Amino acid sequence: MTATFDSVLAGLVSPGLFSWRGRADRDLVGEARAAGWQALALDTRQVTSFEGFYDEVATAWELPEWFGRNLDALFDVLGDLAQRPTLIVWDGLHELGDIDPVRTSAVVDLLRDASEQATALVVIVRDGLDVSEFDGLL
Repeated sequence: MTATFDSVLAGLVSPGLFSWRGRADRDLVGEARAAGWQALALDTRQVTSFEGFYDEVATAWELPEWFGRNLDALFDVLGDLAQRPTLIVWDGLHELGDIDPVRTSAVVDLLRDASEQATALVVIVRDGLDVSEFDGLL
């Protein structure tokens, strides 16, 4: 499936996990917020351990101290976030995959599953890593 970012924000594209193929400097989070979406950034380019991934999620998304740092807790958080149209823009998938490709693939699969179950959860990954097959391209 190929879509444009504007069609995602207009609600013309089903929720899903997408690989970004546009300009690297485009402010996707800012545009989504301006369109009334809840928009969250996740930057794992400087993460040096998989535990650091969960720390980055907790910090970037302002999660409470008691956030469980595991896949089940992440899935629950995504379900809570997706109560309204939500965009997540992830930079650094490639770097995380270099640290732990198996667990990174599990996160990608979880993001895909969560977006398929939500009414309006869109995840855009800015870099490509063949840890799992993506749903489409933007």
